[in-house]
Amino acid sequence: MTQRNSISLSLIIFLGLLTAVTPLATDMYLPSLPIMPGELQTSASNIQLTIGIMTIGIAFGQIFAGPVSDVMGRKKPLIIGNLLCVIATIICAYAPNIEILLLGRFLQGVTGSFGVVISKAVARDHASGPALIKLLASLMMVNGLAPVIAPLLGGQILIYETWRFIFIVLAGFSLLLLIGSFLFTESLPPAQRVEGGLQQAIHNYKTLLRDKAFLGQCGIQCFAFGAFFCYISGSSFVYQNIFHLNAQQFSYIFGINSCGIILASMISSRLSNVIKDYQLLCYSLYILFFGSALFLGAMVLDMPFLVVTTILFFTVGTVSLFGAASFSMAMSEYGHLAGSASALLGFFSMVSAGIVSPIVGIAGSHTAIPMGITMTICSAIALLCYFTYAKPRTH
Repeated sequence: MTQRNSISLSLIIFLGLLTAVTPLATDMYLPSLPIMPGELQTSASNIQLTIGIMTIGIAFGQIFAGPVSDVMGRKKPLIIGNLLCVIATIICAYAPNIEILLLGRFLQGVTGSFGVVISKAVARDHASGPALIKLLASLMMVNGLAPVIAPLLGGQILIYETWRFIFIVLAGFSLLLLIGSFLFTESLPPAQRVEGGLQQAIHNYKTLLRDKAFLGQCGIQCFAFGAFFCYISGSSFVYQNIFHLNAQQFSYIFGINSCGIILASMISSRLSNVIKDYQLLCYSLYILFFGSALFLGAMVLDMPFLVVTTILFFTVGTVSLFGAASFSMAMSEYGHLAGSASALLGFFSMVSAGIVSPIVGIAGSHTAIPMGITMTICSAIALLCYFTYAKPRTH
């Protein structure tokens, strides 16, 4: 695969916005989660499931979108995915009950997944190794603005409108991405595309999953992101129901914590030429584990607000570190299968959210102990995956 030496700022921003579909579609309406059970006459766990069902949609959508982009190129699938995402988001906005909302969220995830997986494949089309980590770090900095801005915007919308208007805004964002998809220049020339259709895609997946090192990275993506999505699903209830912040105050704190993701992205970009990707991955997984354990301890001991939010600030920031390092290591040998490889990694990183989201709220909306337990278990398994399969054997 031909690797380019430079990438335009406009393309970095566009790719970053494509990866921002997930945080925007979840974080913007986080401030409204505690008020939605009463309005839709359902439970807190079902409302939290609207986050999980979307990420499950993203997970399964990527399995299809990745190979399609390897066969058809990146541009056409982007256009189709973003067009359908506009429609799915409008369904969410006008959902009359929890069942329709869950369906709309699933479809929003499936269609939004095209941008998520293809953006990373495009990044691999342009770079590898330390250069790929730098590029991914740049995307994470653009992406990192989403969880800072999204809850703030969502909180302000709730002052004047209902949660439904949030989805109207998200539909507008998807429309913007659709316009960008038409302007996007294809990054995968026909000569470099995979031939063979669905049968070849299945073969590619088998090839990837037979590689124990790649499989280890899939496990890391699954469980490390599982810990992260515990925070995404449970943070509004922690801050609003346990510490009694209102929707706007929660959005400010969530935005501050999200600044840790941007800060960590800047650090990983700086460190990419100093330390190896496997070292960055190992250190970040340790921080994730100890941070999760400290959060659990803080919830059990009823520690004050400042202690809890400080722990979460440093714990959540690791997502940009282990996300970029794990992806870079996994893709090192599979540039020719960038779409399929990115799809599998994306599948495992997202499917865990659908599992952990309802678990977080299983004991009700006024306790975060299930959230802390699940975060700790997930981060411990991620470390086990690293040392069992993903750690380079020469080190």
